[in-house]
Amino acid sequence: MTADEIRAAIAADPELQALVPDTVAIAAALSAGRTRWKHTEIGVGTIIEVLGLADANPVLDTLYASPDYRHVKPLLDQGRLRLDVVAQAGMLQPLVTGELLTQAQLDALIARAKEADPVDEYAVRVAVYDDDGSLRV
Repeated sequence: MTADEIRAAIAADPELQALVPDTVAIAAALSAGRTRWKHTEIGVGTIIEVLGLADANPVLDTLYASPDYRHVKPLLDQGRLRLDVVAQAGMLQPLVTGELLTQAQLDALIARAKEADPVDEYAVRVAVYDDDGSLRV
């Protein structure tokens, strides 16, 4: 987050305002639940690992047998299906509609492509304090 974004978040949230000047607590509060996409490529093994063998088998059978998913098979075979790429992750959504995957299972697969994105305490300190040490917010 930029200093302006941090100040805007503090200005918009009374709970964050109550934490000023505790920059550690503000950073922790701003970090809660923040994630970012990471470059993650998955293959057949990841699907089996996340879903378990019993749930993964019908999904993989469908992906390999259906012409609708012919573009997914090579990516899986090569371990190159990128769930951080919206177009590629979106290719799996019809499996939920077709009831081969639950939304929770698809979300668990997509979660493999995310990582925590904490707000740096120093960035909060820079946003909260002026150069002379006085509070800016």
